[in-house]
Amino acid sequence: MKPCFGYTRVSTLRQGDGASLEAQKDAITGFASQNNLEIVQWFEEKETASRIGRPVFGEMLGALRDGKAEGLVMHKIDRSARNFSDWARLDDVARLGIKVYFAADSLDFDSRGGRLLADIQMALAADYSRNLSLEVKKGIYGRVRHGIYPFRAPIGYLDTGGGNPKSIDPVKGPLVKKLFELYASGEYSITSLTEEMRRRGLTGYGARPAVRRNIETILRNPFYCGKMRIAGKLYPGIHEPLISAARFRRVQAIKKSRHVKKSTRHRLLFRGLFHCAACHGLLSGERQKAHIYYRCHSRGCAAKTIREDRLEHSLIAILRRIQIAQDDQEKIADGIRRWFDNNGTDEIEKSLRLRIADARARHDRLTDLLVDGAIEQEAFQSRKESNEFELQHLREELAALESQSAKRQDYDRLLEMAMDLVALYESGSRLQKRRLIKNCLEDRWIDNGVVTAHAAKWLIELPRFGDGGERELDYRVFNLAVREAEQSESV
Repeated sequence: MKPCFGYTRVSTLRQGDGASLEAQKDAITGFASQNNLEIVQWFEEKETASRIGRPVFGEMLGALRDGKAEGLVMHKIDRSARNFSDWARLDDVARLGIKVYFAADSLDFDSRGGRLLADIQMALAADYSRNLSLEVKKGIYGRVRHGIYPFRAPIGYLDTGGGNPKSIDPVKGPLVKKLFELYASGEYSITSLTEEMRRRGLTGYGARPAVRRNIETILRNPFYCGKMRIAGKLYPGIHEPLISAARFRRVQAIKKSRHVKKSTRHRLLFRGLFHCAACHGLLSGERQKAHIYYRCHSRGCAAKTIREDRLEHSLIAILRRIQIAQDDQEKIADGIRRWFDNNGTDEIEKSLRLRIADARARHDRLTDLLVDGAIEQEAFQSRKESNEFELQHLREELAALESQSAKRQDYDRLLEMAMDLVALYESGSRLQKRRLIKNCLEDRWIDNGVVTAHAAKWLIELPRFGDGGERELDYRVFNLAVREAEQSESV
């Protein structure tokens, strides 16, 4: 009896769980017994034949070249290859004198006519695979055009069946939302955030503990703010977003920033918040015995260090100086009420609609530049994606404004905050203190041990509600301040 290899194949792991492999094996065994062949070794593969470089197929051909069998029995031609590269490799083995048999196809692979029929059947199989691929892609993009994500649900969402939008996972969804909030605070590196989310109970696929790769993938995925990135392009989704476009853009900006430390091991209070007035370098902290000192590490800079407790004392003095006095509270609150009663909401809505129109106009100009050849495709896609995120952010603000006709409570909240900056700072956690500093102080410098900083724009503009200058107020300034305050409370 001639020793032969038996080769069976299905395209997917799911098919391998059924009867297809066993049916192929039975047909090959029956063919071998009828033709005086002995199957000395079986090779089983669960991978599509249209893909070049199947590992089991390659291993089997190598063993045939080494003379470990005199023949090869397969079920049908489409089980052997559906691409011309693997078909040529099989032909090379046949030229070495290895007999190739197909149990379900009555053709002689050694004869001219049999080889011709085999070549034709393989070409038909290759064309079938290409057509199937096109139909699958057509179905995928059909779903994408309707706003439905056609692939496995990202972590934090659940699959609800083909043709249906993904739903938020009641367990993992809130954890993923918290993940974005924590990273947007600027206080976590990917490594420390991974540890924190594992502590909170976030798991990856299959209930495995979350790893760094999971965290990085989540933070990069616009799916969580309502967008779907397919083949490098963005499409709007109809699924419920977990976060706003504004938060997603902030996370991407933090990831791209070179000023965010890669490690947060020491967790120093003022890390990355102050610059050296002499050389504009970022001050870093270091622990020496019982105290923490902040100093500039730029080469050649002779600026003095400052101890953390003295820096904090100066910082509190600045906060006390810029916070709004109790006597001005009622006057500013009245100004806020008058502004909203008269034209506050209308002005905000008008501003948002103008900015939306401007974003649409920028998109049209980008398209014109691409058509005229004045901009490369890669640059066009990058700027188009940024513009789409901005447009979604503006639409979210407009939708929030329309669903809630006035946002006076936001302004009242900022007023309460501005009147009690020192108490808020002293009672806050480490993360809340850092958020308050970022939200309330700009141009933070240390000049040879002297701390200087200016009040944020919203703190400067807020008192103008009480002095008649409210018509010139910039809503975006206060909107940003409110979002920053929300983050401060959520960390």
